Amino acid sequence: MRKIIPIIFFVMIITVSLSGCLGNQIAQIDQLTDSINGHIKAGDNYFNQAATSTNKYQYTAAQSQAENASSEFNQARTTSQEALIYSKNLQDQVYITYFQITLYELDAKINATNQLKVAIPLFARNDTRTGNTHVDSANQFMQQSLKYQKQREEIVQQNPTKFKF
Repeated sequence: MRKIIPIIFFVMIITVSLSGCLGNQIAQIDQLTDSINGHIKAGDNYFNQAATSTNKYQYTAAQSQAENASSEFNQARTTSQEALIYSKNLQDQVYITYFQITLYELDAKINATNQLKVAIPLFARNDTRTGNTHVDSANQFMQQSLKYQKQREEIVQQNPTKFKF
């Protein structure tokens, strides 16, 4: 009987410790998700500003805004990779899928931004044909990113208790 009590006590301590760790990881995922969404929103704003500046022949401003968009998207990507690690540690397939799709979305946004960054100096040199080719590519990447964004939104709608936005 005396051996059973220490074993039960030990099991209870392990259980409480693990539940605290899991709670901390979920709280960390929530914080990272807020950060990711903030960076994506900022990146989208900079990207749109860069496109508008390009259309107004304001190439210096456009290049700066495109660089800012790249920075925001890359920060979101790094943070998404970190959140994916927490998700895998939790072995939570909903979070894993969500962050994998987030990474696909960000890859598309980064590629779109890179294409825009290539196009801007081409327009500045009046090479509109080649510039337009890169803009078309940027638009295709952004369209692709919107498909991933929609998939992420569907995951959130299907799992409202997991995502606290």
